[in-house]
Amino acid sequence: MKTHDLPLNTWIVVAQDSSEDVTLVSRHLSQREAEATRDKRNQGLPEPHYSTCIVVEPIAQRMGGRPAPTAWKR
Repeated sequence: MKTHDLPLNTWIVVAQDSSEDVTLVSRHLSQREAEATRDKRNQGLPEPHYSTCIVVEPIAQRMGGRPAPTAWKR
């Protein structure tokens, strides 16, 4: 999944495939739930593979400014 396709305003856990591609692992209602899932999945791995984040839409994008880096289509 390209980073610009990630859901907005939702806590998510992702697996980083490359600099632009991620695999959406799960969606959560709270930061605490997302971090617990991330920690559980990373447990026992030599390097952390899963990350927790929330993608927000920049206000300037809605006001006619430049698109956010996550919205760039290549």
